[in-house]
Amino acid sequence: MRKNKIYFGMLFLVLVSVTIWSAYEMLNVGRKGDPYAVSVIVNDSNNDRWLAMREGLEQAANGNNIDLNYVFSGKFTNVQEELELIKREVKNGADGLIVQMIADGANSKELEQMVGQTEIVLLESDTQPEGIYAWTGPDNIGLGKTLGEIILQDIGGEKIKKKIGIVCGNKKQLSVQQRLIGVEEALAETKADVLWSVSGDLEQMSKALSEKDLVRPVEVLIALGNDETELAVDYLLAKESEGIKRCLLYGIGCSEKAVYYLDQGRISSLVVPNEFNMGYLSIEQMARQLDSPLSEAKGQVINYLVVDRTNLYMEENQKILFPIVQ
Repeated sequence: MRKNKIYFGMLFLVLVSVTIWSAYEMLNVGRKGDPYAVSVIVNDSNNDRWLAMREGLEQAANGNNIDLNYVFSGKFTNVQEELELIKREVKNGADGLIVQMIADGANSKELEQMVGQTEIVLLESDTQPEGIYAWTGPDNIGLGKTLGEIILQDIGGEKIKKKIGIVCGNKKQLSVQQRLIGVEEALAETKADVLWSVSGDLEQMSKALSEKDLVRPVEVLIALGNDETELAVDYLLAKESEGIKRCLLYGIGCSEKAVYYLDQGRISSLVVPNEFNMGYLSIEQMARQLDSPLSEAKGQVINYLVVDRTNLYMEENQKILFPIVQ
């Protein structure tokens, strides 16, 4: 009899323990350990072109047990400056880094050495060789090609000859190289005449733009990035204030300034990468790598849209241009 009481007493304790453990697990569904620390490094971090991407980063981080650290940066003058920031964040114990490289530094030996110390996701650039880093960004060749095709459609197709200038940006960036390839492919079989292109940092491009356009004025200006689009619109506004007829401007961008001047008719069309999606997918990619460090580094392509004054205020376009975290 005594043995039976002991047996039932032990059984009761086991049942109580199982019940308590189950209740604890139910109450802690979705809770994990300490959050991962992920640093975000982009060129000119306070530029409002990053607002949409930041919203995407934050929304995804909330559901993936990630604490974000936005690393303050001005405009990088060279890739070494950026690498020093990256090294500092690794030294400070960052579990992961989300980085927009200002030049094709993705093949840098210094960056490769950090792969074993922290997880890395690159923005905008589909790196070479594939497989070393994960990346998230648009199909840059497709993006440039779309920009060229829009121009052809607006100016009357292949038979119309137009004088064109291109504001490239930093040609050391793989994304810029690819966008230029896309534009050139779209214009290759046409009578469009690309008279010149300018590249380098903003100061270099501003000076070169004034000099080249003065000697060989163009009818269409193409800008391959957000900063380049803003620079081009400032240049055209200055020309207009001097009574000089401005040319057509087509660009890539998503900042409030770029969208404002699109609305004002100063920019004919914008190709807008879905940067909210870029931020969101970057965090999801980072979370996978942090949870499974041996997982394959993959690239993720984001979509983009073409915006002009006729469709700027469509609801779907507004959601991408001005996303709000719910």
